Amino acid sequence: MLSAVRAEVTARLGEVFQLLDHIARLESVPPNPDPNEAKILRGLFYVHLYAALEYTVNQGIQRFLQGIISLNAPPQHFKARFHSVALEANFSSMRNVGEEKTWTNRVKLIDAQASTTPQRINSDVFGLYLQNVWPERLETLFLCLDIQQPIVPDPTYRLYVDELVERRNGVAHGRYSALGIGSARRSPDLRIRHQAIGSTCSHILDCLEQHYTTRGVILAQHRAAYP
Repeated sequence: MLSAVRAEVTARLGEVFQLLDHIARLESVPPNPDPNEAKILRGLFYVHLYAALEYTVNQGIQRFLQGIISLNAPPQHFKARFHSVALEANFSSMRNVGEEKTWTNRVKLIDAQASTTPQRINSDVFGLYLQNVWPERLETLFLCLDIQQPIVPDPTYRLYVDELVERRNGVAHGRYSALGIGSARRSPDLRIRHQAIGSTCSHILDCLEQHYTTRGVILAQHRAAYP
């Protein structure tokens, strides 16, 4: 289901690895100072690597939801937590409504959960939410999909994800210069981060694929209907 996404993620991570190799060739032998070109590229490394992570999450969840849509399952067959996704249109209809419609919309939402008629699911429902892939947002994503695994394959990788998003945002949004960010760490440290984020990308796709294959958003008593 996710083979095309995996191939593109591998290609993007490969591009970042090539950048790392170029950075390593530019770096000076200690104690000589590194040239500014190496420092600037090290700052841009975070932007490049973050792009691979965001692509993984956004494309992975879109393909997962497209797979769920293809099952044509009614809300009645979904686990309760997945209703937060499957019934997003109903939740949206409750925003900014007058008091007169508040209670009727609540009843409609309750009725929709027990519906035996398949509802339209938006595969891009998380699009805006996942434009910044903070660990907390990944945890919310897994919660809505009822994925029980942790968001990272190694607990220490969470710190790398936090650092990656923070430094990418700092450079991309102009709070910090690439030169300033890139002055902090040399290529061996960046390789550690590349490996951690690469493993996290694979882990996220593994979780999504396994969850789809096992029909993880479908109630156990109804899974036999979705081979």
